[in-house]
Amino acid sequence: MALIKSITLPNGIIVEYHRVVSVDNITNQSSIIEVASYTNKSKRLEEKEALKNNTPMDIFIHTEYLNVPYDKDLNVDSAYAYLKTLEQFEGYVDDLDISEGS
Repeated sequence: MALIKSITLPNGIIVEYHRVVSVDNITNQSSIIEVASYTNKSKRLEEKEALKNNTPMDIFIHTEYLNVPYDKDLNVDSAYAYLKTLEQFEGYVDDLDISEGS
């Protein structure tokens, strides 16, 4: 799963493919959502292939850590639900191609 939305970073690079990499709950303190953003879906697929084959890659990934109020039940699905409420992802499109394991 991923969200598709064109976002221009402060450095001018445009990223379009955003996926939740991890969800970390610090008990009774906070929850952290790690989001990786790629220039496009094909670069994410290129990364997956390179990791699978243990080959070099040249892929730009912008990583952002979102600190959210503690939620002991936060998981990948609820993290995506949260991202969908944020202004920066307004107008997103879901990439639901689960067979590719985004």
